[in-house]
Amino acid sequence: MKNKLPFLLLAMLMLVNVNVNAQTSEKYSDNSKKNFISEKKYSDNSKKNFINANEFYKSEKTGDYREYKTATLNIREKLLYKDLKSTVNKHAGKYSLINIYINKNPNIDPKRQIYLFCSIKETEEKMIRKYLIIDAETQEFITEGHGERRYD
Repeated sequence: MKNKLPFLLLAMLMLVNVNVNAQTSEKYSDNSKKNFISEKKYSDNSKKNFINANEFYKSEKTGDYREYKTATLNIREKLLYKDLKSTVNKHAGKYSLINIYINKNPNIDPKRQIYLFCSIKETEEKMIRKYLIIDAETQEFITEGHGERRYD
């Protein structure tokens, strides 16, 4: 029995790993969303002062993110992480952009300040969108994504 115990533990660990990988690949199969933060902890910084979202956008620290030139809607907001869902719904509720806020990162304090940038372009045939969320203090990217919805 002693000889079989390590083998059983190894087999169980391998099964757990396969299950986690299967769940992950199903959830993010479209690659339209990138999460940049992993184990780092981001604490409450709600009392600190940072430049507003318009100034930050103009400072060109948003990497490759640029608003659509003929956008239907552009959002530039500095907000608390806990207010991400309500802010997105306030500005762009009719577009159902739940993928921006559905997978909350447990390493980010709800009272952490972030920048939200979102650009939406709508035509008769489709709606395209892209977004970027940046930590206000470290200026590190938290997540970004893009996608489109065709109207039938």
